[in-house]
Amino acid sequence: MTTPLTVAELVYPIAVELGGNWRPQSARHGVRELDHAAVLTHLDGRQLHLSERFDDPGHLHIRGAFPATDYPFRAGERDSVRAAMSEAPADIAARIAAADLIPRHRDVHESVKEHNRAQAEMRRNVEETARDLSSRLPGARTRIDGTTAFVYMDLEPGEVCIGLDGETVSLVLNDAPRIIADAVVFAVSRFLPHAQTPEGERGEYVDGYAL
Repeated sequence: MTTPLTVAELVYPIAVELGGNWRPQSARHGVRELDHAAVLTHLDGRQLHLSERFDDPGHLHIRGAFPATDYPFRAGERDSVRAAMSEAPADIAARIAAADLIPRHRDVHESVKEHNRAQAEMRRNVEETARDLSSRLPGARTRIDGTTAFVYMDLEPGEVCIGLDGETVSLVLNDAPRIIADAVVFAVSRFLPHAQTPEGERGEYVDGYAL
């Protein structure tokens, strides 16, 4: 009786059938090598994950892997291929090609990388803007969380919070008189030339301004 191949063993002949650009690798949990999972890594850095799920024994699931991201995946962008592990490696590789998994994954992978690059640039811009505002406003303190930042000012009386969310700037007032609110709106607009407060919108918010 022939012993079925594990995923860790099956990944090597599948890589051969897919061509020389794919390198088989074992999957690990800590220092322990796993039998039920493996990885195919392309020369350009893309990866396909192969696994035998505990709830679907005897079948191989192949899916594209992506870097950590908040990219808004759409239907079909993270599809997987399912094949019986008893199938020939050539047939499994053909299933991957027939499902367009590799070219589809390549396109979505590039979209994810571009999204991450744009997010990183926005994060840098928000951090730079928040620190610049803090340095210009006496007694200001800053909290930065990804592409969002908050600059707080304790006033006598009241408090002002300037929010930076990507390219959106907001101003929230707590118990601050209108004259102070107008002064802060003017100051922030001077520091952030791209932020504008249309005259028709001013005075519509009780506790905040949208710049």
